[in-house]
Amino acid sequence: MTAPSPTAPSIVARLAAQVARMEAATNAAVGQVTKVLPAISTADANAALEAAVPIPVRGAARFLEELADHMAAHPDALTSGSSLCPPVLLRLAQVLHEAGHPVVRPGCAHCGKIRSDLRQLRPEGRLCGTCDARSRQRETCARCQRDGQRVVARRPEGPICHRCYRADPATFEECAECGQFRHPVVRRDDGRGLCIKCWKRPMRTCVSCGKTAAAALVDDDGALCHLCYNRHRRPRRLCGRCGQLKRIARNARDGQPDLCDGCYQGPDVTCSICSRVRPCASRDEQGQPVCATCYQRHRSGEPCARCGRTKPVNTRWPIGPVCMTCYTAVLRSPAECPRCGMVQPLIARDDDGAEICGPCVGFAADYICKQCGGAGNPHSRGRCAHCVLAERVNALLAGPDGTITPQLEPLAAALADAPSPFPAIQWLKESPNTKLLARLASEGHELSHELLDELPPSRNQRYIRQLLVHTGVLEERNEDIERIPGWLEHELADKPAAHASLARPFLHWFLLRRARQRAATRRHPASADRDLRRRVSIALDFLAWMDQRGLALADLAQEHVDDWIAGATSQRRYLIRYFLKWTTSRRLTCELTVPSIPSQEPQNLLDDEARWRLLQRCLTDDALPTDVRAGGAITLLFGLSTERLCHLTPEHLKFGDKHAHLVLGRHPVLLPPRLAELLRQLAEQPQLRPQLSRAHPGPRWLFPGMVPGKPISTHGMTQKLNRHGILVRTARNGALAALAADLPSPILADVTGMHSHTALRWVAYARRDWAEYLAARAEEVTSSRSQRS
Repeated sequence: MTAPSPTAPSIVARLAAQVARMEAATNAAVGQVTKVLPAISTADANAALEAAVPIPVRGAARFLEELADHMAAHPDALTSGSSLCPPVLLRLAQVLHEAGHPVVRPGCAHCGKIRSDLRQLRPEGRLCGTCDARSRQRETCARCQRDGQRVVARRPEGPICHRCYRADPATFEECAECGQFRHPVVRRDDGRGLCIKCWKRPMRTCVSCGKTAAAALVDDDGALCHLCYNRHRRPRRLCGRCGQLKRIARNARDGQPDLCDGCYQGPDVTCSICSRVRPCASRDEQGQPVCATCYQRHRSGEPCARCGRTKPVNTRWPIGPVCMTCYTAVLRSPAECPRCGMVQPLIARDDDGAEICGPCVGFAADYICKQCGGAGNPHSRGRCAHCVLAERVNALLAGPDGTITPQLEPLAAALADAPSPFPAIQWLKESPNTKLLARLASEGHELSHELLDELPPSRNQRYIRQLLVHTGVLEERNEDIERIPGWLEHELADKPAAHASLARPFLHWFLLRRARQRAATRRHPASADRDLRRRVSIALDFLAWMDQRGLALADLAQEHVDDWIAGATSQRRYLIRYFLKWTTSRRLTCELTVPSIPSQEPQNLLDDEARWRLLQRCLTDDALPTDVRAGGAITLLFGLSTERLCHLTPEHLKFGDKHAHLVLGRHPVLLPPRLAELLRQLAEQPQLRPQLSRAHPGPRWLFPGMVPGKPISTHGMTQKLNRHGILVRTARNGALAALAADLPSPILADVTGMHSHTALRWVAYARRDWAEYLAARAEEVTSSRSQRS
């Protein structure tokens, strides 16, 4: 018997060292796990590690040490989804995920498939067996001579690619179905092969949507179709372009990063249908590329079980195939099921034809929001659109500390409670207004009109201001007048200081004071914004003109004013009278005279025949939009200005038992029955755009605009009517001329609400024009009689 070496460690010492090492490695790994997941207990962390690394496994301590070191260097290893990790982390993530802990399981760096046996480690991450085989060294095919091909088989002439292998007669055999000699793609239980045309992919019932289709995934829970797999189970990683955690459509390769569905577009190829070079969205039965537009146009359809129209099938419910329109309508309008009493999308019918929910007929589709428990309106990742909208509103309006300030809470509540969440989500995602709003919220400053006035004037600035006023964040003001000072400061940015010292008091103490006084006493709405800006711009142009000639205000003479006015053909320069009136009152200039603008007669009147033809079209043509028909008919009948037309509300309509009236002036005007019906539709129809709840009750416009709480702009209404062949100026002039020819000026003013002086001028013009017409007609008759005699 040989004596043990005095230098060899005893068995007891080795075991003690292994136990100590194992204990230290376990404690280190448990510490890292509890640090990343504070909600997990030490006992649960130990149990998870024992499941991921069983103690009897040889080298368990080494695996745990490797895990602890990796998690110490990468604190987000359990939440990032990166597969650049040791294999033990893959198994630990699986155990923690199955236990319900918030971890992200790593997936294959190429295909994204989530597995716990990603054995091959590459610089970009771990790969599954399939992707590893695909990424191995490629060679030149000996038959088609294409470079970089994956070798499928080797022949005497050399390696061949997959396409040449499929076309190799040596692989052909008789198909068990059609009897033709083709390459087999699958084999039956008896060993006989089926060609690609005879093989049918097995159909399975999706456990999520209930549709019978080819399965993208089959696991212990059942089968998932491709659509539901993409929605709920497809791995998510950080997109290399937008930086968001989303589904990856194209894996990173050739120096290009991972791209999500939104960032990735197919390769640019020639579409086999339209022959245009566009991103490939699909392929036809022959494998030829098809662009997205042609794919949508040429999709085969079936009769929809709900509406009966032949359209592409979006899903299959117990009632049958359903088109996209009906699919959206049903899911966005859940109702109480008459059989079970639950509020659900009614996607089935009972024996009597009554609509019932899917669970009542054994259909396992789940349209319940996982966050709020509400039914219908599914949006993404098992949540409804209302929950998604609330989350995105919170992200949009978050301040520097990540929370919404109390000042913006009314706006957040109004946006989150939008009656139509889907358009609101789209607006948050695409509108440039939300980018400005997010920037203002992230800066953390208290919002005010003065802060918004410091921004460059733009449509986005005006929209955000009105949105804040509409929801009660800012106080309401006369925006047409009060936004002019902010506009002036931006205009003066590149102007001399001497010009600014004159323009500011001219605007504030002369123009704005008069504008506010007139706005307080005006009976009907009128925009002063354009006139105020014109008068200030003319004053600045005049000061620049004086600098070019070396003139000072004290040296200004009448001949200088005359030269200024005569220097342009436009009548805009006559507006200098307001600036010179102010300078004279301030004793900056002597008394100067600006000629009055010569009065002009109405031009481009629409004759009665054309006017009645357009009016008949407005009242009878159902192809025209309702607002165009109603607005055009009011303009052609009563000559109402576009400003007043846009500000009409349901309160201007008076409906009786037999007749309807429109209140334009002091006395209501009787409406034709067809026009009354059009206005009734405008007053009762729901708003096309989602209406945000406003802090203070306001009018409901017959012609609502794009800005919350505001009617359509005069420019927008004019452009809309002009696009449909109703020229507003000529139509209004023709209507007023016809009314003035039949009515005295006091009645014309009372009925239409125009100023008495304006009505008097129209009546005088109409009568003079009628008298001239009668005189010309009499002269024509006399001359014709003299010629006959």
